[in-house]
Amino acid sequence: MLKLLKCFLWIIVVLALTLGFDQLMVKLPLHTPGLKQTQQFYVDFRTRLIELFRGDSDPPSVSIEAVIETTARASTQSAKKSSRYLYVDASGTLQFADSLQQVPSQYRQDAQPLAE
Repeated sequence: MLKLLKCFLWIIVVLALTLGFDQLMVKLPLHTPGLKQTQQFYVDFRTRLIELFRGDSDPPSVSIEAVIETTARASTQSAKKSSRYLYVDASGTLQFADSLQQVPSQYRQDAQPLAE
């Protein structure tokens, strides 16, 4: 019976310490840079965890396949816009440029886009 009482007492102590830490992270304004980011992370994590257990948030109406397709389409469009160019300068050295505008005007007609 005494062991059960000790176990119950330790559970109460651990729960009290956990609740105290939780309230410290939520209520106390921390101004030190490292502690401020830690507090922001904890508050965000705690909010998401509470929403998860409550079931308040609706499930996403967009399928994961649609999100992947949209992301892939956006990345291919940005890759086409930001293709790199290769050209040879007057001394015969290969040069690279991030855009056609960065290629000197006398070499633009011979500049070729790099394949991805």
